[in-house]
Amino acid sequence: VPTFFLKEDELPPAVQALKQLILDADCYVIVSPEYNHSVPPALASLMGHFGGSNYSCKPSAIVTYSVGPWGGVRAAMAIQVVCHELGCLPVSKMCGLPTVSDILEEDGTPKDTGNRMLKQLPAMLNQLEWMAVAMKRQRDETGAL
Repeated sequence: VPTFFLKEDELPPAVQALKQLILDADCYVIVSPEYNHSVPPALASLMGHFGGSNYSCKPSAIVTYSVGPWGGVRAAMAIQVVCHELGCLPVSKMCGLPTVSDILEEDGTPKDTGNRMLKQLPAMLNQLEWMAVAMKRQRDETGAL
């Protein structure tokens, strides 16, 4: 059951904590594999359970990966739509990591920090930070929509 159908005291403590984490964040970095050319069902379910008012007027950035040559770009396109609907507008820069096992170790550390695919991250994170600061300032001055 989505959290917005329940009263706050009906939510399990772990769900209350996750909801608060989402509310407290000034931006989001969504990291996802590609699943059947789209968003993994668990990610879509998780994001959808908390409703747009929790994400409203906050930017997001999307990082996708896959075992194939496309780096999860099809999932990134689907995730953008979800982010727009929830109000956590994605920045234009994205990061897609193809054949991720050639780029990252199992623990997520880069195999080669000079890998050209990892060079997408600084520009994306700079955009995200700029938008997060600007949108927070606007939320503080006028409130969220």
